[in-house]
Amino acid sequence: MSILFGLPDGAVTRRGRATFELDDGHLTATHRWRPRGTLLPGAEIEYQFEVRGADGTAHTSTSTVVYIDPELPWQTQSEGLVDMWWYAGGDGLATDAVSGIHRGLDALEEDFGLELQRRTRLVFYADGDRMRADMGRGTRSWVGGVAAARFNLIVLYASEFEWGRSTLAATIAHELTHIAIEHAIGEPPRAIPTWLHEGLATVVESAVAERFSYEDIVDAAFEADRLISLRGLTGSFPVQSGGALLAYAQSNSFVKFIIDRWGESAITEILGAYRQGASQDRALRQAVGLGLNALEAEWLATLDQSDAAPTASAGGLFSAPAFALPLMPP
Repeated sequence: MSILFGLPDGAVTRRGRATFELDDGHLTATHRWRPRGTLLPGAEIEYQFEVRGADGTAHTSTSTVVYIDPELPWQTQSEGLVDMWWYAGGDGLATDAVSGIHRGLDALEEDFGLELQRRTRLVFYADGDRMRADMGRGTRSWVGGVAAARFNLIVLYASEFEWGRSTLAATIAHELTHIAIEHAIGEPPRAIPTWLHEGLATVVESAVAERFSYEDIVDAAFEADRLISLRGLTGSFPVQSGGALLAYAQSNSFVKFIIDRWGESAITEILGAYRQGASQDRALRQAVGLGLNALEAEWLATLDQSDAAPTASAGGLFSAPAFALPLMPP
């Protein structure tokens, strides 16, 4: 007897052996699974059992299970295509979360024509250390949230003692942007540059509330001659929280520059080009007529630093299957 399992709406990716018992005509089957690699809390797994006998092969109906910390008293609530899970914070957290969902999705649809296309789960942790432990080894200490479109899942640290009401709403808007971008691009997954993902997410976030003073961060980096090359922001972001925050700020500034110069429709056109399989430079040229190097030079000129060459930030880089959000600084 076997078990077939994988992510919902996708091809079955794993097969395992199931143990079973037959008692008075009832068949009971079990399978113990130790996940390898990245599996975020809140991920939904679809499975069915396969029984082979002398008369052929039969399958049970498909069922689902949520991979979640079973020791926490989870509460749930649905809002449109978003399912919220939380265990602390009460009705106040749910109210603030609903505000972030509506304001974020409204901004995405009105300004950029983006929307969720699949049901998405939003999981809140009141304990950041526990959240990062449940997310798995290698999760950085500065990570306060993560969005993973392949799981249709957002995991957030939401402590009532360290987050303000508007900050939580802005954070939700930020992470929903990542999911909406990936839904819009479709399958197979495209290599959207991180500066575009995070830049647009911070723009939508800032339309709800200001979490960071991105403009001041970019100005300070210019004065210290430590801007990061935009090609360095195409993939992974710096490991250290300070370097990561600068990467977010530069991405925000660059995307705002494109919007200010060519309008929100330029972002929509860039994403549309990616959906058709275009490369980064081709997508930019289709939308605004410039490749990344020329576009970066024009952006730098608006900062009065057209003669300054951006330098790579110090520190290693990390690769992740999702988009991480930094915690608010103390």
